[in-house]
Amino acid sequence: MDRSYLLTVPFAICLYGVFKRRSISKERQPPVVDIPAEDIFARPKEAYSAALEAYGPVIAVHRKGNLEYIVGPEYARYVLTCDKLFSFEQGSAAIMNLQPIMAITQGALFQDLNEFVREGIIARIDEIVYKIFPIYDRDGSFFVDAVRLSQQGQPQPDSFQHSRNTISETTLILLLGEAYVNERNMRIIEDVSNGMAELTGQYQNFSFLGRYLPWLWVFLTWINVILIKIPFGFLRLLGPQLWADVNQFETNVASGISPRDEPKNVLYHIVKTYSPDGRRIGLFRRIYIGVLLLCLIFAAVHTTTVVSQWVLFQLAAHQEYLAPLREELLKIREEDDSGAMSLTAASLREAHLLDSFIREVMRLKGDTISTMRFTTCDAPLGEYIIPKGSFVTPMSCMVHENPETFGDEASDFNGFQWAEQNKDAAMTGATHIVFGLGRFACPGRVLAINEIKLIVLCLIGRATPSLLEGRFEVTDPLNTVTQPPKGTLVFTPLEKPLL
Repeated sequence: MDRSYLLTVPFAICLYGVFKRRSISKERQPPVVDIPAEDIFARPKEAYSAALEAYGPVIAVHRKGNLEYIVGPEYARYVLTCDKLFSFEQGSAAIMNLQPIMAITQGALFQDLNEFVREGIIARIDEIVYKIFPIYDRDGSFFVDAVRLSQQGQPQPDSFQHSRNTISETTLILLLGEAYVNERNMRIIEDVSNGMAELTGQYQNFSFLGRYLPWLWVFLTWINVILIKIPFGFLRLLGPQLWADVNQFETNVASGISPRDEPKNVLYHIVKTYSPDGRRIGLFRRIYIGVLLLCLIFAAVHTTTVVSQWVLFQLAAHQEYLAPLREELLKIREEDDSGAMSLTAASLREAHLLDSFIREVMRLKGDTISTMRFTTCDAPLGEYIIPKGSFVTPMSCMVHENPETFGDEASDFNGFQWAEQNKDAAMTGATHIVFGLGRFACPGRVLAINEIKLIVLCLIGRATPSLLEGRFEVTDPLNTVTQPPKGTLVFTPLEKPLL
């Protein structure tokens, strides 16, 4: 008897299994909540919080052409630390429009950035602070001098531009060396920072195309930044000098130069890593070094400048904190060999009140969502399953203002509470995810906090910040980490400077 029809049974079983699995997965997927686009961009904190409270701890929301899964405080830590299910690299590359670079580097971009920051900068933080303090001190003095001139009719100096210039010079020294410091190169660094900020979507929410035609915005931005700004700016102007320095550093490594005589910059550390025995670095690897430098410039300049402005604006809005912070400055400042007042890494570590204030500013400045993760499989999350290839992110403000953690006054600004709890600004944790969490927490956060402290102390030690009309506005409620507040800071010089 012909029983060939029985061969269809295994196929039928497989098809039923696939259908059943899809049905179950669909039933267990989080609810898709329809939030108007205007609410997402104008009042995301309120819109997302209301949706999570109404529909549960995990929701799906359409934004800029993607279906994003938003997670409440219950699962924030798990999403940020379970790398096997929720990929930081893929999520960050996709949301920052860096997928082509990640593909070319076979996924190593963020791991390499972490390693070079830790080994090339954080391991030398005491030496670095000693080297860069004179820059912050000098620029702080110049800024207040410009403030005095503005009282005589000259233009009021811009604190954002002041901070960006100072951090740009610092970045040049740390990444490439003091020989690169000049006005032209500082402008290049600032242009690169702005270009990378544009490329990674930091201004996308301000654009009609960015909001409603994101694919077209990404395409046009890539052409503008990758094919125009970077080749005709960074590569054309700095490329030849960088190429020559890589050649020189290869020679240094091959000659067995002593660690004491090695150049103290990140570029040399990168060359030493890729050419441990002095072998020549090929063209592709040199291009990749350029990509690493571009990413480091963006991370070092743009975000640190923005956060420094948030701290200054909040100090202007909460002037009751200025007196104790200045008293702390008097206690921690040190006298250098010439008798002048200075700040070192050791003294900055003793600035517990300022450190606490910075941590509180970062907690409450309004971050709506955290760093994006990307599911590597159908990922179980509580009673739900998040489909493979999905964006997932915790709701930062609900983590940072969770009444179960911070009590009924969770949203009230308490600038010195972290000094009492002995938690510094760079410390991450399940209730403080400003710098991310887990293996991919921001590796440069220690340097960033030190730079912000230097900017703030070198200004409030010479002048009092206040707000024109007594208020400021949030420029981009969905993206406060890379957008400064909108308002006018006014500085009044002290009669007797503390630095």
